Amino acid sequence: MLEPSTVILMLLAGILHASWHSLVKSVSDQLVVLAGMGLVASAIFACMLPFLPFPSAPVWVVIAGSACLHIGYKFALARAYALGDLGQAFPLARGFVPLFSVALAFIFLGQLPSSRQMAGIAAVSLGLIWLAIQSIRGGVDRRIFLATPLAGLAVAGYAVADSYGTRLAGDWLAFAAWLNITDGLLFAGIVYLTRGQRLLGELHAQRGRVLASGLLGILSISVVLWALSRSAVGPVSALRESSVLFATIIGVAVHREAATVHRLCAAACIVLGLVTFTALP
Repeated sequence: MLEPSTVILMLLAGILHASWHSLVKSVSDQLVVLAGMGLVASAIFACMLPFLPFPSAPVWVVIAGSACLHIGYKFALARAYALGDLGQAFPLARGFVPLFSVALAFIFLGQLPSSRQMAGIAAVSLGLIWLAIQSIRGGVDRRIFLATPLAGLAVAGYAVADSYGTRLAGDWLAFAAWLNITDGLLFAGIVYLTRGQRLLGELHAQRGRVLASGLLGILSISVVLWALSRSAVGPVSALRESSVLFATIIGVAVHREAATVHRLCAAACIVLGLVTFTALP
């Protein structure tokens, strides 16, 4: 049973997570804000390095692989937000995560999904199909159905890599710090190669959103890590998935996206499936 303070803080983490996604969606060039977020996170974690151990060679292999998956996720996410609404792209991307997680667990570990996982997958799949049908009827660019599964696959992949990496490193904060710095600098470098000096001007023009989204991202993951340090993984992860519903609400309230009953119900169905997938014994 989670303490009330943990429940409240995890719901706050869901709001924070949805909020930085909203800031990314609010600009015309999502890659700029995502690159800026990475630089903000890199600067914050760099301040911790004097107090953290240097990773061993095997840990660096995991960091490199995870960084590639994180970078792929950002490109897929930016593409999804360029093609669809926040209330479409975010639930679709998050909804694909358990589907790919189960597939990866079966392929690499030979693990079959439990009845609980199957129930969660069924609910998520229903929500995804529901949202997809309504999005197509609304005239959404169908290329979003390539970008969002790629984003979900990347999340599932780096979740496995990060879980293994923290255990291999023996110090989760050191792993997180070096991963965020590696990911942030590499991604910013790649975006710089495509934008050139123009990136610096765009980062300056969007400095408010960049700083706010970076701080929201750091605060969100910090709350999650704090909760994981004192509570079971399942309930904490399930509460974090409330971000799907919050993103849908923010899309309607802030971005003036269509407040259709179908979209809200599909998002709620995805949240129910994610909670079932992660929380129930």
